[in-house]
Amino acid sequence: MKMTIKYICAAFCLAAMSVSAIHAQDLRASYFMKNSLYRHYLNPALLDKPYAGALLSNVNADLSGNVGLKDFVYKLDGNPKYKYTTFMSPTVDAGKFLGDLHDNNRMDVGVRYNIASVAFKAFGGTNLVDLSLRSKTSAALPLELFKFMKTAGEREHYSIDDMGVRSQNYLELGFGHSRAIDEKLTVGAKFKLLFGLAYADMNVDHMDITMNDDKWQINADTKLKAAVLSSKFSYDDSKNADPNRGGKVDGLDDVSFGLPGFGMAIDLGATYKVMEGLTVSAALNDLGFISWGSTLKASSRGDYTFDGFKDDIHVNGDHGTKLGDQFEAIGDDLEEMFSVYDDGKGSAASGLTATLNLGAEYEMPFYKRLTAGFLYSGRFNGLYSDHMAMIAATVRPVDFFEASLNTSISSMGVCWGGMLAFNTKGFNFFIGSDRIMGKVSKEWIPLNSLNASVSFGMSVAL
Repeated sequence: MKMTIKYICAAFCLAAMSVSAIHAQDLRASYFMKNSLYRHYLNPALLDKPYAGALLSNVNADLSGNVGLKDFVYKLDGNPKYKYTTFMSPTVDAGKFLGDLHDNNRMDVGVRYNIASVAFKAFGGTNLVDLSLRSKTSAALPLELFKFMKTAGEREHYSIDDMGVRSQNYLELGFGHSRAIDEKLTVGAKFKLLFGLAYADMNVDHMDITMNDDKWQINADTKLKAAVLSSKFSYDDSKNADPNRGGKVDGLDDVSFGLPGFGMAIDLGATYKVMEGLTVSAALNDLGFISWGSTLKASSRGDYTFDGFKDDIHVNGDHGTKLGDQFEAIGDDLEEMFSVYDDGKGSAASGLTATLNLGAEYEMPFYKRLTAGFLYSGRFNGLYSDHMAMIAATVRPVDFFEASLNTSISSMGVCWGGMLAFNTKGFNFFIGSDRIMGKVSKEWIPLNSLNASVSFGMSVAL
């Protein structure tokens, strides 16, 4: 199997990312729901019910971003053959395209898949053994990159800083315990062993681009690290060969099963009943790292020339008329622009995205089964950090049924969410979303922003 860089670059830069690499996200709507068995992923102190689950016990997929498909794909009027074109088409106004973007354009995709878990009462509290597949991919793309792509040649100099794409995928084996210290305080902790499956980090600290005759002179500090199962770089030495460096990297080849990484992490949490009806809580999750052995490394070679983006992508004629052809052409140019050369193998360590959750829940005095909640979530990981504040209303009219509605504001915009949970003796079912999709394309890609999520599961309540 061969993975080519051009398609990876095009996918990220055009918000068409694959769900195979991901922004791991747990269902925040579950935080204040007593019938939710898996809210301990947000705070280990909330582990309070015995259960057993496997395969479809907890599936969570999340897509988030401050841009959408409509920012990169435009309707093509007056052409009976083709209905859509990319932002690179000369029919798309540069001011309109760039005006709809942000200084820092963020895109994240995430999945948590619970393979098997069991929680049981013992040792003075509730205990957990849990095996999950987690995947996270994040992209941070500065506005200057798109200015260069769209207006190349109109300025003599462009400077692109703080750009990156990072993907981390691993198995997580967790051992958790929570207990009540007294009537007010409950604490919890989880120790996790991490088995790395795939890691890729492409970072552009700085890239200077200067017009030189008919070519672009580029001075770049680009670094690529990759540890994907068992694999090696593939090369394209037909262009821009450098006799003093390793081969020009164009992808990964000979991908086969292997465990290239191992790590550890902990979650810590607590809840405290301040007064009758008011409970506050806090948690620090994913404090840890993964060490990647035999990491493939590559970097840019300093000064080099680039002649991409010199030809307009046409919507008539024989070249670049189909939307897929346009994406492929953009991918070819991006691959050339971000050329990196093999630097050999070495070790690398990557930190997890440490997350701080702070919550407060208040029971309505006129109806104790109705609560109002506030949750702050901060994720700290350099370029890929984000913050969110959510307010939620939760009602449990009967013991076995609970419903929640919430709204949140974050680095990715304003979203609405909700959740339904059923918990009876021997059976638990839930379905929910932190980001209910708005307008979508026919391929079900969010148009206005990359904000959509779904979470569901079925478990045996013990």
